[in-house]
Amino acid sequence: MVNVFSVPVFFICFRECLETSIIVAVLLSFLKQTLDPNKDPQTYKKLRRQVWYGTGLGCLICLIIGGAFLGTFYGLQKDHFSKIEAVWEGVFSLVASVIITLMGAALLRVSKMQEKWRLKIAQALEAKDSVRKGSSLWSRFKIGAEKYAMFYLPFTTVLREGLEAISFIGGVALSVDGRSVPLAAIVGIATGIVVGYLIY
Repeated sequence: MVNVFSVPVFFICFRECLETSIIVAVLLSFLKQTLDPNKDPQTYKKLRRQVWYGTGLGCLICLIIGGAFLGTFYGLQKDHFSKIEAVWEGVFSLVASVIITLMGAALLRVSKMQEKWRLKIAQALEAKDSVRKGSSLWSRFKIGAEKYAMFYLPFTTVLREGLEAISFIGGVALSVDGRSVPLAAIVGIATGIVVGYLIY
């Protein structure tokens, strides 16, 4: 009988998707608590869209990389990814940890500074897209980072967790039939999303 469901792959995808779902839920809750959707619905909707766009783009990139990785692995029957696995994980872990640390520090003080954050977020969103010609590259970067912070945080988090799942699946894939990976990955991701939604 053909093995069409790999339990380790299911749990890997479930765990990583659940971690991502929790972070997205925390961001959405933060927005709901900080920006009252009834007082400033336009800003709230923009920031919510940023969270979802960042999450969606991160998922799409992970699915493309994961599909390419597994296709290459099973097509060539060689594990080329393991040579640079640590580099991928290290770079995305550093980027994600810096962003999460900065946002975490801000979230700890949010109860005291809720009104200040609401105004700051609204000002960052309303910042003009066209920065003055004399502005430095750093100031344009800073304005873009402030304006799209709610996009970058879920994007890097989803990308990091997704690449982590891909590397774990790559390790498991050495010992399982390739046909047992897709169904387990889809069910694991779907289960992680459902549990994350229930938590939110």
